[in-house]
Amino acid sequence: MHGVQARLDSIYKSRRGKSDLTKYLDLGRAIKYIGEIYRAQDIPDADEYLKKVVYEGSTPIVENDIVRLFKVLFALVKPKRILEIGMNVGFSTTHLALAVKPYNGRVTTIEYKSKVVGPARNAFDREGVSEYIEILVGDASELVPKMKSESYDVVFQDSDKCIYEPLLDDCIRILKPGGILLFDDSLFPVFREVDIWRNDDACLDAFNKAIVSREDLVSTILPIGEGFTIAIKK
Repeated sequence: MHGVQARLDSIYKSRRGKSDLTKYLDLGRAIKYIGEIYRAQDIPDADEYLKKVVYEGSTPIVENDIVRLFKVLFALVKPKRILEIGMNVGFSTTHLALAVKPYNGRVTTIEYKSKVVGPARNAFDREGVSEYIEILVGDASELVPKMKSESYDVVFQDSDKCIYEPLLDDCIRILKPGGILLFDDSLFPVFREVDIWRNDDACLDAFNKAIVSREDLVSTILPIGEGFTIAIKK
């Protein structure tokens, strides 16, 4: 997370003078300040959550500032059914479950790697959210197209970046009108120059341009975490 802050801060500093905001805002300091004043509310906190997870593989999770955004958005829409695509060790899933818990809702989460399911289930038990979570192990590209139309209040995508665009139509189809689409890592393309882009960067660039062109969505990209897209289905 701190590496991301440093990269974003470097990008903003390199563009200093091109907007009034970057003349006065040190993004790294701003993120640190926000994190400090919200620390008591960041429960479970990302770092503390990972310390308790027993898993030797890669554990990419969303940042605390994205979890705070979840809380604000879900206080508005009060979701009862959330689909998450990409569980990993379950940090975001835990916060999604905490969001639906007051409404006796349910989170369905799809994960391709079966080896993370055990550690995630242990974490859900520890955080007291297991009864609100259904785990589907498999390929989201095969599972999502089979899901019922207009069956979710929120769809959160944080899986393989190169399935974001191919699954977009189905993500919109299964979302109720007025529902929220959320996509993590939207700003990968700005972390590297175009000539050294990785496959993920190119896929996300194509996705970002595709979602902007949709007439059935209202969307924006926020420069938090590694970039975060919010879209509302009309």
